Amino acid sequence: MLVKFKIFYYDAGWTARATDHGIITQGETIGELVDNIIEATELYFEEEIGSGEQITITVTTEPVPDFILELDEIDAEPLTQQLECQFTVDHNAKATGC
Repeated sequence: MLVKFKIFYYDAGWTARATDHGIITQGETIGELVDNIIEATELYFEEEIGSGEQITITVTTEPVPDFILELDEIDAEPLTQQLECQFTVDHNAKATGC
C-alpha cells in the first residue's frame, strides 16, 4: 500500500498530512517529523501491518496551504528547499531513505 504525505514548514515547525487518509502529524525538526509520520502511519494501519501488509510512505514538500495563511492574515516566506523521501513500514522492520 502507498501512503502519500505532503509536508510544509510554518511557524517554526513542520506539518505533514496524508493526501488520501486521515493522518496529520507535526514535528519541530524534519527528523522529528519523519519519526512522527512513521509512528502515525503504523498506528493508523495497525491491523494491515499486523497481517503482513507492507506500507510505503512518500513525502514531498508543498507551500503553506492558503487557508492557514488566511487564518493568520500573513504572508509566509516561500519554501526554498524541496524534500522527497520514501519509507517502508512493515511488521518486521522500518527502512528509510531520502
